[in-house]
Formats: sequence, C-alpha cells, structure tokens
Amino acid sequence: MRTPIIALGRQFGSGGREIGKHLAERLNVRCYDRELITLAAQKAEVREELFADREEKAPNPWLFTGIYEGGPQVRKGQPAEDILFEMQSRVILELAQIGPCIIVGRCADAVLRSAGIPAVSLFICAPFEDRVKRRMEIEGIGQKEAEAAVRKIDKQRKKYYDTYTGQNWGAPENYDFCINSSVMGIEGTAEQVVAWIRGAW
Repeated sequence: MRTPIIALGRQFGSGGREIGKHLAERLNVRCYDRELITLAAQKAEVREELFADREEKAPNPWLFTGIYEGGPQVRKGQPAEDILFEMQSRVILELAQIGPCIIVGRCADAVLRSAGIPAVSLFICAPFEDRVKRRMEIEGIGQKEAEAAVRKIDKQRKKYYDTYTGQNWGAPENYDFCINSSVMGIEGTAEQVVAWIRGAW
C-alpha cells in the first residue's frame, strides 16, 4: 500500500486534530497542524505574532489592516489573513513534494487539488451535542460557553474555507471520505480511515 497525502478537514470539537495524530502514527507519516503557522511566518519573513488570532479566518473588510513588512514573497498591503493563507498554501505544496503527510485544515484539499497534486480529502464531523460535550470536558467550561465556542469556530472555518476555495465547507460531495467520529470514537475512527485508505490505495 502506498500512503497518500491526506487533507483533513474537521468540525470544531469532532476530534479531528487527535484523529490526524493517530493516523500519522499508524501510517508512519508526519501530521502538520499548528506548525504551519510557524512555517508560514518563516516563509513570509515576518514575526509569528502578526498571524496570531488570524488562523483559519477570512479577512474582515470592516477591520482591514494591510501588512507592509516581510520578505520578497509577501505582497505588501494585503490583510494578514490573506498573507497567512498564501504562505501556508506554499508551505503545503512544498510539504506535498517531500512526501506523504497529513495536513489538518487550511483548505489543504483545495490547495492540493488546484496544483494537480493527488491527495485524499477527509472530513471529520460529529453531532453538535457530542462536540459541545467534548469541549466541556477538554476545556473545563460550562455548556453555554462550549456551545458558543463550537458555533463560533465552525462559522469561522466555514467562512474561511468558502472564501478561499469558492466551495462549501463540510458539504459531503467535496470530500473523498466523511466520517462521524462519535460512532467509533477517536481511535476507532482513525482505524476505520486507515482501513479505507488501505483498501482504496
């Protein structure tokens, strides 16, 4: 079995990040998630703090602030969100050229597809109630706070994905494999995905 490049999208609270790590262990590849912010900042030659709180967010036209620093790869005057997306996209393409890996979020499925690079696109989902419960357990917060966080992050991710790809975030037809992580849990979901990949690839 050859291991493909995997682009992993996820609803907030579905355990997508953890599933990505389990997949990486089982497939013996690297999983890239928050490290992409650091790599993007290095490529842009800007302070990583410029990208703080802008991860997987579309720019707000009412709060537009152009960035005028960075290396030659940065188009000056763009919003930090646009620069981050562009730099992360370049990093994703470079990582894909190195070999199989797992990339969490960042519109990786669309970025790879537009460059003609074969990849498996996964989407991890779960019922709203289960995702709220998971955030309550992980963060030690109340139900109302967890519900607000899940709705907010999902909304941000949808706007980000829809804005930069022109597609509909979470729509099953946009992915190769969609799975509800609540059915088998984190490890069980990872095992199911691995079994599917071994059968399909």
